[in-house]
Amino acid sequence: MTVQPALAPRAAAAAAAGAFPLRLAGAVHRTFPEGTARIDDAFSVRHFADLTTLYGVEPRPEVAARGTGNSFAGMSAALLAELSPEPVETELVVVAHTTPDLDCRLAAVTALSVLVPGDPQVLTVADCGSAAPFVALEVAGRYVRRHGYRSAAVFVLDQATLPYETGRDLAGDAGAALLFTADGGAGELAVRRASGATAEDVAALAPRLLAELGCGPDTPLVLGPALGAGPALPGHTGRRLPAPAGLPASATLTELLAEAERAPHEDRLALLDHDPETGELSACLLRRDA
Repeated sequence: MTVQPALAPRAAAAAAAGAFPLRLAGAVHRTFPEGTARIDDAFSVRHFADLTTLYGVEPRPEVAARGTGNSFAGMSAALLAELSPEPVETELVVVAHTTPDLDCRLAAVTALSVLVPGDPQVLTVADCGSAAPFVALEVAGRYVRRHGYRSAAVFVLDQATLPYETGRDLAGDAGAALLFTADGGAGELAVRRASGATAEDVAALAPRLLAELGCGPDTPLVLGPALGAGPALPGHTGRRLPAPAGLPASATLTELLAEAERAPHEDRLALLDHDPETGELSACLLRRDA
């Protein structure tokens, strides 16, 4: 049995508050134009035929035949190139997504294990709905604490070229990437989540999660698409910023990063997201005064 060392009091308090154990060193986000990857080759046709038959989903072969898209591996490589001017040795890489990848033959984590310097440990987080980026941050934080890592990166990806009915109105291909180091100068990120939350529970749970993070009354708040104008938050007077619909994994995090660029004077920015299908309520705070 491996016995983990106890956290120092300050580190323990930060962990309890949901703070990521490393500081934010860099962040990028972007939408992608139509890609060059195709899924109308013989292997892909068989692959999607098997999937749609197995799950009883209506196939859309015309989608594969008429267009091209972006694979998660390709998007990850592009985000990585923008994330830091110089390659940074990174000990942990976590990829989060909600929609399936365009091409299953080269996973993003496999590509990043080669592209990212430092021979990183790589993980994927999926099947968490719109909570995927926040689950990824939690998982990454736990691995950092457990192994004493001093660098980590989280990639959050969406892609919309799916040759079968999804029941979703997807907006396109997009992604965000976060780099954390021990001495990062872009601030501190913290996450709190609640599981099993219905739409009726949000009004009671949201103020608690935001308060636990340290969200002030005038902190600008990004709201996930399912929240509309957002729940009543007694005493909160800050601006409310709607995240775009159709990007189930990256929308709220991307809007948070975009607002950080638009409003460099804001010391704190928060987001709140609810996924009615999974019942996950997620809150996140970016502190640039920490």
